[in-house]
Amino acid sequence: MVTKMDKKNKLTTGNPFKTLLLFSLPMILAVTLQQFYNICDSMIAGRLISDNALSAVSSTYPVTVFYLAIAVGFGVGANIITARYLGEKNYKNAKTAINTSLITIAIIALVLCGLGLALLKPILTFLNVNNEYYDDSYTYLLFYTFGILFLFIYNVVTSLFQSLGNSKIPLYLLIFSIVLNLVLDIVFVKLNMGISGIAIATFISQILASIISLIILLIYSKKVLEENGKVFDFKILKIILSISIPSIIQGSIISIGGVIIQSLINSFGSSVTAGYGAAYKIVYVIVNIYTVMSNAISTYTSTNAGAAKYDRISKGFLSGLSICAIITAITTLVFLVIPGPLLNIFGNKNTSSEVVDVGKKFIYCVAPFYLFLCIKIPCDGVLKGSGDMRSFMIATFADLFIRIGLSYLFGYILPNDMKLIGIFLSWPIGWAVGMAISICAYKIGRWKVLIGYKNEIQEEK
Repeated sequence: MVTKMDKKNKLTTGNPFKTLLLFSLPMILAVTLQQFYNICDSMIAGRLISDNALSAVSSTYPVTVFYLAIAVGFGVGANIITARYLGEKNYKNAKTAINTSLITIAIIALVLCGLGLALLKPILTFLNVNNEYYDDSYTYLLFYTFGILFLFIYNVVTSLFQSLGNSKIPLYLLIFSIVLNLVLDIVFVKLNMGISGIAIATFISQILASIISLIILLIYSKKVLEENGKVFDFKILKIILSISIPSIIQGSIISIGGVIIQSLINSFGSSVTAGYGAAYKIVYVIVNIYTVMSNAISTYTSTNAGAAKYDRISKGFLSGLSICAIITAITTLVFLVIPGPLLNIFGNKNTSSEVVDVGKKFIYCVAPFYLFLCIKIPCDGVLKGSGDMRSFMIATFADLFIRIGLSYLFGYILPNDMKLIGIFLSWPIGWAVGMAISICAYKIGRWKVLIGYKNEIQEEK
């Protein structure tokens, strides 16, 4: 019998390139738009308030990325395991995985919210936040921390929609919340609410997007799965955590690395903080697109492994590599040709030239080397989707440690006029090392053994 879910799950049929492209495009658009939460906040802060307001939002950005990394990391596990059950047509366990994931992420969010509020001042102290914009940074991060529950639920709901083969519904909701956030940003700033208004606007937008998307997911999953699962299952949670914990650790450690580097950057003064923060957001739009492609390839790999369609995994890898190559060619060209106009969206006529100059230096140092991520990401996608988290984490941690280590080394040993260039160049060096390890792991093929691919090949021979 063909169920509604069989008809909707198209990852195991059709041309791999077309299938992966159509599946990933809404996800790419969604994550790009999601960046507009902070980009809009920074843009309104820089253009309608001041450079210090832009510095306040920029200085706390790595902390918000840290929270997001935990939500996304857990979402990866929920996504992959749910997709695996769907590939096996075990719809009861798929429904149980959805229920278990939602309850677990709500608990994690509440715990982190409490910890984040308790450690708010120590975090800002560690970041070397300048006294000129300390109060604004505190206000912005305070409201962001209050909204962790809604941020987490929205991102996990998005991951679960992806595992169900539908990445369009959360995209539509995200567009609504982004537009609402931008409108409220402008209205509240015009009412002289300053950074508080920007923070409250983001808080309100995330609440609405989270609640509406959760309600739709519960209705949608009940309709397409046509089977009732358990409300909570510790065995399935253990399986989800086996994927999620390495992903959370990986994402969190990288974000902590970003916090550590941000602390170093903040020591150079408010103009450098503002310029780096603006460029960091622009660069990370593309980095997050690569991350989405990795997750899309992971879901594709997991689903086809569950359906025992192993030959489609290798074809999906090559298709993902081709898509990443297209993204890399376009974004590298755009970033190198018009970095000034991109950075100017965060400033106004009173913005100092140093802010723009610092931003350009960062973009020029990293954009030419997106090629390293272009190759690394498809490898990582297959490794994660097949459960080879060990290889994936080794590559990721190598990238992180090299990036942090070289940032502080260059910041210490290089002359003053070269310190920033050295710190910025530590990024592509770390990417290059991570890429080399990921390629080796993919070629060695431990991931094939984990999903039974190697045994299947041997039996055919």
